[in-house]
Amino acid sequence: MKYGELHEIEITYCDRKGRGCGLVNDRPAGVPFTVPGELVEASFVGRRKGVKKFHLEKVLRPSPERIAPTCPHAGICGGCAWQHIEYEFQLELKRRLVNEALERGGLPERIETVLPSPQTLGYRNRMDFCIGPEGQVGLKEPGRWNSYVDLSACPLLSPAAADILGEFKDWMRTNDITPWNVFRHDGYVRYLVVREGKNTGRRMITVVTADAPLPGRDDLIRRLKPFAASIYHGINPTVTDLSYAQRLELLSGEELLLERVGGRDYLIPPNSFFQTDTVMAERLLETVRGHVAASGAETLLDLYCGVGFFAVGLADLVRQAHGVELDAEAIAAARRNAELNGLENLTFTDAKAESLVWDTERPDLVIVDPPRSGLHPKVIETLLERRPRTIVYVSCNYDSFVREWLRFGTEYRLADLRALDLFPNSPHVELVAKLTAKTD
Repeated sequence: MKYGELHEIEITYCDRKGRGCGLVNDRPAGVPFTVPGELVEASFVGRRKGVKKFHLEKVLRPSPERIAPTCPHAGICGGCAWQHIEYEFQLELKRRLVNEALERGGLPERIETVLPSPQTLGYRNRMDFCIGPEGQVGLKEPGRWNSYVDLSACPLLSPAAADILGEFKDWMRTNDITPWNVFRHDGYVRYLVVREGKNTGRRMITVVTADAPLPGRDDLIRRLKPFAASIYHGINPTVTDLSYAQRLELLSGEELLLERVGGRDYLIPPNSFFQTDTVMAERLLETVRGHVAASGAETLLDLYCGVGFFAVGLADLVRQAHGVELDAEAIAAARRNAELNGLENLTFTDAKAESLVWDTERPDLVIVDPPRSGLHPKVIETLLERRPRTIVYVSCNYDSFVREWLRFGTEYRLADLRALDLFPNSPHVELVAKLTAKTD
């Protein structure tokens, strides 16, 4: 098949990447920004992992679930795979994806509903805008690491995002700032990271650059200060295309971002993880609180605890809780968060979850909230060996959970499984599973 070759494709389902899929010459074909039930015309752009990749050219027969997206960049930008799909149908597609994964893994359980988000736009509290080699500031096209979409606004963030993007671009032009070139691994400015405290009205902005002094420093501060309680200059000296800053300098304002969830206050460092949907993070916390309260646990171990989101939010339900997290800055913040909320029954350790020595740990309940790649094999091995009475597994990747259940199922039963939509307009979905140790 030649590059650019046109084909009519009947879209019959969505894959886990959010692409509408059908068959071309009896082989799987994926077309971003389509909806099951549509007939589309699309051009061939490549192959990956047995799937032919196509670019949408024309919708010949639209689905009744297709809607006009709010964002002018929708259909090009990879930030929203599903903004063109009616929200109730998005939830149904997510339910199908989870259930298909459960079926592939041999689990009899099925998700009946996905808890919806009350807010499908403006819900994100963090966006990492990448800088393209031609000075684009925005996100990338879906599935293309080297194709940048220059954004004038981003409806996933608050409306101030448009002004922040505009001021940042003006700063680049005024001060003749060289953009990072991902092909040649040279240039200067690399990422603009915007984080928001949705319930506090605070905002943190980090400008990530290569390792060199910051030109136009005062001009940058002047432009961004009206929008931010904190402004950082971050340095990534490596060639890796990441917004993570190995070194940070506070240019203006507060050291940490303050957010409030479920009646608790959280201080968040620039590089540390926090749930990206603040409203649904509260629903997530409520779900986990229900499991912890019903378990009657007195001692809790929170693995991959970050800044202490669950440990702090659950401290009133247990006698003692201990959190473990690799990110030392996050652990320092977690300790401050315990103090900030007047909690004296929390302790924290900065360490890899797989390196934890359980000689002194005898938790009744363990919470795990790993990255998308899932749990480290040694963590699974230790949990199966120590057999805490209850495990609450919070997963942002249902495939990882299903894969790991093949091991957990030997010692645990799946007492409860729920899905929450923390990622509207995308194919991603959060799972909360309650595992209870078998007694026979």
